[in-house]
Parts: sequence; structure tokens; C-alpha cells
Amino acid sequence: MLNPAHYRRRFIKGIAASTSSLLLPWHARFANAMPVDTGSVWQPPSARWASIASTTMIPNLARWLSLHTNVRDAILWQMTNAAVVPYTSWGSGIAALNDAFVHAYQGTGNGLNLPLVPTNVAVPTDLYVRTAFAAAEAWSFYLAHVALCLAVELRGDLPWSITTMPANELKVLFDSRQFFVWANDLGAYAVDNSYADGYSTLAPPDYVYGFLQANAIPNPEHIAPGQTQLRVLYAAKAQAFGRLLLWCADKMKHFEGKGSAANCWAHWQYIGCPPVARVLEGTINPAVALTKRHFTAGCYGTTAFLRSVARTMNIAVEVHYLPPIGHCAPFVPALNVWLGHGDDPYSAFSTRSAQLVGLDLSYPSTDLLIDDATHKTWWDPALSDAQILNNHNRRTTELAVAELPYGLLASYNLDQFKNNSHANGYVADNLSSCFTLADLDAMNLWQQMDAKIAAIGGSSAMYKLETKVALEMET
Repeated sequence: MLNPAHYRRRFIKGIAASTSSLLLPWHARFANAMPVDTGSVWQPPSARWASIASTTMIPNLARWLSLHTNVRDAILWQMTNAAVVPYTSWGSGIAALNDAFVHAYQGTGNGLNLPLVPTNVAVPTDLYVRTAFAAAEAWSFYLAHVALCLAVELRGDLPWSITTMPANELKVLFDSRQFFVWANDLGAYAVDNSYADGYSTLAPPDYVYGFLQANAIPNPEHIAPGQTQLRVLYAAKAQAFGRLLLWCADKMKHFEGKGSAANCWAHWQYIGCPPVARVLEGTINPAVALTKRHFTAGCYGTTAFLRSVARTMNIAVEVHYLPPIGHCAPFVPALNVWLGHGDDPYSAFSTRSAQLVGLDLSYPSTDLLIDDATHKTWWDPALSDAQILNNHNRRTTELAVAELPYGLLASYNLDQFKNNSHANGYVADNLSSCFTLADLDAMNLWQQMDAKIAAIGGSSAMYKLETKVALEMET
């Protein structure tokens, strides 16, 4: 039997944090949790972020930036002539950012009246959908994001600080080319390319931050700002990112088909990269289901979604494309970890939140993450395409046999319902990239699954749980 502790040790190796210090806050929070029969685990996005406390004194942003020049110098705007202008040379733009900051600091939006979904000014084609914003709208969305990131910092919402971030992380938060880049052929700022925000369309940052706060994702323990212990800061960021991954696990559904204009419209009622707001709120594609689903554009869309959402809680996520088989995965430089594949959070054998399926059928979402050394090993260009393809879902496959989570037991329940043999069942097929049937038999996998299903009340309990999980994806 694979030892799950091995994976946890590998995840935190070399970061000066013990397994207990990294995982205890998560497990302690849900130690006495029980599945509930009704109600959604997750709160829907609110209209806008509202501050948790009234504010009377607004910090002087210009003065603060003059004292933290590493942050100030990371704030860069690309002009329509492709020139990159630092904050100190913005002229009237400095006052515009200050106005947006005051609104963000007070929790009253950003004063820019942004739509939930920006207008795509690129002419669609059915072969390749491009996404671009007019200059004025791109500027407003960028200002709002910078203002929100600065307000979150100066309000002390989080235990980590942007003032100690290295340049590569600040770049993701504050360089406009990490949001979109000027495209001469479109006469607009394009987002669907490898230089900018990946396959995702921005939402107003106060709206996204409101979603995070409503679901206690960034800092539910209310750890005070100004922390200096690396272990504490690492654990806090890891758990925040892990809670975001859990939302993806409970809610997201991989879209059907390809990224054509017609198919984008069918899934998100938007011809362009999937809008973050539409993913959060859910949309209806009658060809898939008659109720809302939180569709994601596969590993490309999920990686870019994670970047857009995590940015509003001052966590930088890099979008990386994984040759040669055309996949995509996020890298979190502050944690030095990756998802093995952007689709991992909602993989059939991934974890689900403990509130939804119970603690025994979940595992810490941070276990999905792999360190940089492991990533380099699994995506080594010296490997064959077939070997790399087997590694793209390796993490969730290994965790499935180590942890026996809800998804694995649900697949086994379906095998039993259809009278599938072990050799011909969904379980063996979905684990085959990493384990042979002989491997699984040697682990006594089916006997272990039988015992676990019996312990939770048998097949009837599994069917009830499957209904609950399916309903959660619709809410």
C-alpha cells in the first residue's frame, strides 16, 4: 500500500515546515465536521466586496509607495505604442490609481463602474477565438486590480505582505503585460496568449475578492499581518490556495468540445476566453445540462482562472504550458509548487471538501501540489511523449490509491452497479496510467474499497452522497 505520508513529506521537503504545522489548521477546522443533507458548501459571489470594518483614516498611497520602492517599481503600464511606463511617470494616472485605491480600501468597489464581463472587441472566427479589450476598459480593469492588491496589503487583510515579495511575484500582480498585451493587429489589449493572463477573461477584482471572503478562503483564521516566520507564512498561503482548489474540485466541470466561437458562446454566453465571473456564477449549456454548471476551459482555462482569482489575495500564480502534449499547469512561486496538471482539482479521483463528503473521504487539497523538483522529473523533455502523458495525471492517481477518496469509491460503486469485473471496470482503467491490474491486486485495493464503503454505510450511502455531490456542482 502506498504511504500517503510519503507524499506529504515530499510536498514540504526543504521548506522548513513540519507536516503537522502545514496540515493541522485544515484538519483541525473540519475535525468534527459531518456531511449535511441540504444546502451548498460554497457561497455564491456577492455583487461586490464589502469591507469587514469601517475605515476612517485612509493611508497616503503615494507616500507608502515611496517607502516601498520594490512594489512601486513593479507597477508598469504598457501603452498603445508598446512602450512600458512606470508608475512614477504616469502623470494623471497616479491620481486615478489613488482614487481607485481609496474606494478599494473603504470596501466601496473601485469607482470605475466596471462590468462583470468586459467587452471582447476582437472579431471572432470559428477556428481561433481571440479576446481583447479596448484601451479604456483595459486601463480601468488594470487600475482596479492594482488598487485592490494595494488596499488588501495596507488594510492588513492577510498575514503575508507584498513588500517582501521577490520581483517575479510582484510582476504577476502589477505588470499590465501579465494581464494583457497590446496587439497592433487588433488595435486593443489581447489576453489569450502566452505572455498575458492565459485562457481567461478578467472580472472586477472587488467582485472576485468578495467571492473569496464570502467563502473564507484567504485568511479565515484571521492571522495578523506582519508575520515574519516563514513557516507560518508558507502554511497560510498554502491553505488559502488549497481552499481555492477545493472550490474548483466541488464546483467545476470540464467543458465539452473545442474553443470555437460557437462553443464558447454555448458554454459561457461569451465569445472569447471564459469570463471569471461566468465561471464563478455558473452558466447553462443545454447540450450538457439544463441547470447551471461552473464550466472551465480545461487545464488552460483552470490555470488562468486560478491566476486571476489568486491575484486578488496577493498570491502570484504563473501560467505554464507543458509541451509536447499541449497541457497547461499553474506554478505558485511563493510555495515553489505546481499542480501536476491544470485539470487535477476536478479530476474524478481528486479530493472534495470535507463539508461535502466527510473527512474520511477527502484529503488535504494541498496534497495535490508537487514540488518543483518533482515537476521537472515528470515533465523532463528527455522522456517520451507517452511517459509524459502518463505523468500528467500522476498526482491524483497516486493519491487515489493512497487515500481512497470519494471519487475512487464512487467509480467502484458504479463498477459494482454495472457488474464490471476488476479488469474491465472504471477503477482499473482510470488508474492504468500509473498502475497495472497486478499492482492494484497486490495492494488489495478492492478489498480496501469494500471495507471503506461498508464503514460509511454501504452502497446506498454512496448513492446518497453522489446525489449530494452532483447537486453541489449545480449550485
